[in-house]
Amino acid sequence: MRISVHVQMAAMEQLRRFVEAEGIGIDPVTDPTCDVTIAPGDKGQSSDLTTIYAGGSIACATAFELAAKLGISQTKMGKLLDHLDVKVRHCQLGCFG
Repeated sequence: MRISVHVQMAAMEQLRRFVEAEGIGIDPVTDPTCDVTIAPGDKGQSSDLTTIYAGGSIACATAFELAAKLGISQTKMGKLLDHLDVKVRHCQLGCFG
């Protein structure tokens, strides 16, 4: 089962191509009632379990929880975060600052 993620129309096609190419099991849609939204963000703006801020940051533990919520692997979550230029903070493995 794929989960739908709300994305602004301007970013839709690029994200759709990326998730298809990487095999990330999410469906980018413009429906604002989705449980998770991908939105433009400012540097350092902290993502949470409902909003991923492109260009922002996310705590490692939150990224793991969000991957589970979306039904994707932690590796695929990392690829998605890299694509969205989201910095991982408070890494549980000590790999990121």
